[in-house]
Amino acid sequence: AKYEVPGAGPGGKQGGGLSFDPSALAAAAAKNPKIAGYMQDKDLMSKVQMVMQLGSANPGMQQQMMQQLVMQDQRIIEVIMAMQGLDMADIPRDDEEGSKPSAPKPAAKKEEKKEEAPPPDNRTPEQKEADDYKAKGNELYKKKQFKEAIEMYDKAIEKEPNEILYYNNKAAVLIEMGEDHYQEALDMLNGVLEKRYDMNTANPGGASFEKVAKVFSRMAVVYEKKKDFQSAIDYYNKSLCEDNNRFTRNALRELERNREKFEKEAYIDPVKAEEHREAGNNFFKEKKYVEAKAEYDEAVKRNPADAKLYSNRAATLTKLMAYPDALKDLEECLKLDPKFIKAYSRKGAAHFFMKEYHKALQAYDQGLQLDPDNEECKQGKNQVLSKISETSRSTEVDEEQLRHAMADPEIQQILHDPQIKMFLQSMQENPKEAQKALTSD
Repeated sequence: AKYEVPGAGPGGKQGGGLSFDPSALAAAAAKNPKIAGYMQDKDLMSKVQMVMQLGSANPGMQQQMMQQLVMQDQRIIEVIMAMQGLDMADIPRDDEEGSKPSAPKPAAKKEEKKEEAPPPDNRTPEQKEADDYKAKGNELYKKKQFKEAIEMYDKAIEKEPNEILYYNNKAAVLIEMGEDHYQEALDMLNGVLEKRYDMNTANPGGASFEKVAKVFSRMAVVYEKKKDFQSAIDYYNKSLCEDNNRFTRNALRELERNREKFEKEAYIDPVKAEEHREAGNNFFKEKKYVEAKAEYDEAVKRNPADAKLYSNRAATLTKLMAYPDALKDLEECLKLDPKFIKAYSRKGAAHFFMKEYHKALQAYDQGLQLDPDNEECKQGKNQVLSKISETSRSTEVDEEQLRHAMADPEIQQILHDPQIKMFLQSMQENPKEAQKALTSD
């Protein structure tokens, strides 16, 4: 429908064209929230401004462009009319001119929603009876009355032998009855899978892809219980080929986590761990540190709960100058045994070699709290204090020590303190005054 817009044809305002009037548009927006909303659309307002700029120069082209744009976006005519002080609802359309307002239409009666009839039950009497037996079997299964549940599932299978879920439910019962019945469940399910297509032909949908997927998943459960993790993974993947659903994907991920945990636990052998530790000690004495580390690695895998293994490996890593890795092992050692004094002395040594002298002192002090007479901690602490004294007398900047300090999270936290920032800034700008502030306390 077309709309009559004042100024849009012969005899209109300003030489027959419309012009952009921001004040009029703002006034319209204040009255009409709808127009205010339109003004937030930059693309819409740029089109409106482009049309209005043609008003004084070429009213005819303005009219043509406006008609084209209005066909694309009805909001354009609403904004233009708003600038003329008009509301869209007040403008009569061509097909309404001269016509009398029509009487209000009676409200349409709400159609009452008809309840959809349930789908027709096309099951045969035998299938209905089989489903009844299956339902009884499910209830007995929940009550852990497994023998009785199997009897019900067998009756269901007898009535409808081409429904694969009856076999799958029976397999679930056999699994619950214990490992003596695992192979029976697998043999039964393998048997019905061999004739899945015949079953589906005799009973359409009786061995659908979704149902076969459930059978494969059930078989995966059996293999997982037998600790045959690779076979379980294979059967979950077969299930996903039949029906790729999130429940099976989640089960597969959980299985992979369980396998990893099982293999780690199965690998634990404290006796073999001690054998590898002794071999590592021998290599360490011979200064074959790479070979020693390999033995300690194996010892940790064999007995990850033994604190001394981490301490021994940390000593080797320190010799290999892998100080951060040595510190990780020592942290794990102390987590397992917080009173392992040798770990504190080795931790102090690692920090010392990294020129983190404050942390080295802290480690040695922690060891001395447990054993004040420990010679390794006492000697290590004296070595650190001697090095600090030597460093303080030197006028040269130790670049390595500076790099370690700047990478230390604790140092970074201190440097971000506003008061420390102000102090460091004053040290740069007025060293003498900053020195006075240090000595005045």
